[in-house]
Amino acid sequence: MITNKNIDGGKGFDWGLASADYAKYRDIYPEEFYKRIVDLGYCKDGQCVLDLGTGTGVLPRNMYKYGAKFVGTDISENQIKYAKKLSEGLDIDYIVSSAEELEFPENSFDVVTACQCFMYFDKKIILPKIHRFLKNDGHFLILFMAWLPFESEIAKASEDLVLKYSPEWSGKGMTRYELDEPEWASPFIYC
Repeated sequence: MITNKNIDGGKGFDWGLASADYAKYRDIYPEEFYKRIVDLGYCKDGQCVLDLGTGTGVLPRNMYKYGAKFVGTDISENQIKYAKKLSEGLDIDYIVSSAEELEFPENSFDVVTACQCFMYFDKKIILPKIHRFLKNDGHFLILFMAWLPFESEIAKASEDLVLKYSPEWSGKGMTRYELDEPEWASPFIYC
């Protein structure tokens, strides 16, 4: 269960309750998404990658063919159960843990990814951990697609439907934004 005072007034939620639907419907990224990551030099050719908030393992499963060794983590035991099932025959490790409670030796990973989940993490805890987990020339990728109701008629209609039944929804009115960079980070690249 995830609880964040900035999301829906702190009401707890569990993505694991939607694991069966995620497993069936949520391989949502086009091949160009994965190709772009590889073209930037990440998640390929023997690199060791930590995928935070892996859910049903969408990123590791779809990027496996590019040659990286993935460790996927998620707070939801049910999400990891489906990730393992969907990854049968692939050499991907999965761990049930909140991102903030993870422990790995320093310099363990070439790349750390957080796909569609970074907003849920306690940045004061997770960012220093990511810095420790990464090798000296390592990279942290925050990957996300956001529906932007002011840029898409479909997103606007979807948001209107959500607000009809949940008028206090905290995700309303999302716009483009940039993240604050930790002092130890190289300048962010927005793609």
